[in-house]
Amino acid sequence: MESDTLTLLSLLAIPGAAGAAYGGVRAGLNGCRQSLDKMERIVTRLDERVDRHGDRITVLEVTTNLKDSGRE
Repeated sequence: MESDTLTLLSLLAIPGAAGAAYGGVRAGLNGCRQSLDKMERIVTRLDERVDRHGDRITVLEVTTNLKDSGRE
């Protein structure tokens, strides 16, 4: 009878352990998702800065070329 009780308790522990493992994996994936979102925002912000900087350089080059050619 005692071995049956131990067997039953060990069988009940399996779903509990599986639930805890699932919870840990889910928490890890949520943390990973948040990190990826932060990285995406940083990359997008840097991309916008590079685009604005490229636009300013283009305007500066055009103005400089016009001055050099005497058209401005």
